[in-house]
Amino acid sequence: WEVFQQELKEDLEESRRSLKEVSLMLEQSQAEMSKLTQRNSVITGHLQQVQNQYDSMPREDIRAAYDAALEAQQRLLVMRSQLEKLISDQAGLQRHVDVLERIQKNVFSEGKGAPAGGGGGGAAVLEMVINAQEAERQRLSRQMHDGPAQTLSNFFIRTDIAYRLFDIDPEKAKEELSNLKKEA
Repeated sequence: WEVFQQELKEDLEESRRSLKEVSLMLEQSQAEMSKLTQRNSVITGHLQQVQNQYDSMPREDIRAAYDAALEAQQRLLVMRSQLEKLISDQAGLQRHVDVLERIQKNVFSEGKGAPAGGGGGGAAVLEMVINAQEAERQRLSRQMHDGPAQTLSNFFIRTDIAYRLFDIDPEKAKEELSNLKKEA
């Protein structure tokens, strides 16, 4: 019981740390989402100007405006997906922390290393707790696997965009690669 209690305590501490990290990443992502939304609004306004001056505007300027709008929409889409995942991760970790706290409070008596309520049902309670922990670990593992896969896919897409930009606008391509490097 003492070993199990120590493992429970360590798992709870690690889960709390992970929850703090995810919450911080969520705050940062929400700030980035706000910036991207503002940028998208500016680009949409510029696109409307291009539409109004379509006949008199050089073809290169029109293409650049539409490329910028497409890039902004892609970034916004990826960021929304990342935000949804972070929100889901945060909720899952919070549930995990809540469960561990309830287990710690209800299964173990204050200051004792044995299950609350006496002897007979201790093994059954322990088995239920371990099964619940394992199920939660597997769920978190699946969620964490999905996040890096999406992020990596996003990097591939953005790298491809930067590669294509080298022929059109090398400076913009360098800027995109610089942004990718910062985010990596």
